[in-house]
Amino acid sequence: MGVKKLQGADGMNFEMQMTVAGLEGAKFNEELKNKEGNDIVKVNCWGGKLSAFVNLPHAVRPNNVQPFQLSDCISLELVRNQVVEFMRSCLQKHLKDKYSEEFLSQLTVTKLECNLTIKCVGDCKPKDVIKLFEKAFPKVTVYKETDDKGKPHKKPERGITTTKAHEWVLKVYDKSYQLRKDGDLSVESDLIRVELVFLDRMLDRMYSNKRSLEDILTRKAIKTLIDQYQVTFDEICENELKNVLNACTQEVFESLTYSTSGNEVSDTVTRCKEFILDIEVLRKALQRWYKFRGMADNSKRMVFYYRNGNFGIPKDVLKTVKLMHNSTG
Repeated sequence: MGVKKLQGADGMNFEMQMTVAGLEGAKFNEELKNKEGNDIVKVNCWGGKLSAFVNLPHAVRPNNVQPFQLSDCISLELVRNQVVEFMRSCLQKHLKDKYSEEFLSQLTVTKLECNLTIKCVGDCKPKDVIKLFEKAFPKVTVYKETDDKGKPHKKPERGITTTKAHEWVLKVYDKSYQLRKDGDLSVESDLIRVELVFLDRMLDRMYSNKRSLEDILTRKAIKTLIDQYQVTFDEICENELKNVLNACTQEVFESLTYSTSGNEVSDTVTRCKEFILDIEVLRKALQRWYKFRGMADNSKRMVFYYRNGNFGIPKDVLKTVKLMHNSTG
């Protein structure tokens, strides 16, 4: 039996330009919350632009630890009606006689978020997965926190963000840490989230011109979103993650090869720690090295030693990524 698909929809951003005469200066903010006080819908009007944010998980669950999945679509009609009616009443309230039913159909999706959240496998920690993704991309933005004096400090172990222009934004972060910081102290430990926010060019390919509020709040549109997450995540694994792991293995192998100290393995572990993103990187490099030297393969014993010793080498990172991959398939 395969692993259940765990990825699903989260936040949805919609926008429209208020081109009706007299509405250029309209300003208002409205929110619809669930029983736990988390936003289901947020509406903002400012400078002639109307924006709406819809959080689907909050419409059916207390929080968004688990995204909105296809199994939740049994309640989608109720959710769609709730969202549309709130939007309608909000616009009628503020726009009064200038309100038109056409406004709802003119709201166009500008961003769609889909994510996967799992518990790290074995000895893996969220920071280990985050480091793998950080190394895999040439340009990333790392998570920042501010201290009591308002000074920001980079916290790359908490999360990173990277972008493929006009197509998607990738966010990888410690979900347990984020929720605890927001006050949920009961959340499970070591939850890692991989989030993709799809942008204009990708949305055009996914939905063409069917990008209104009611077009997107359908089972078919949500399935398209979930399927696209799987395709994009597969591409990231096959291209960026696999490439960086191969490069790191090569770096460790070359260090072993060039060392003549008689303590090649220990010297390499010390020298190349930043490249050993998972104990399996060391294993593969050792196997190649022993073969290169024409020696008996002693990698199993060496990996056992470094896996169980206090050397700070990440473990079970690739098993965690594999679980992510299988959970989208």
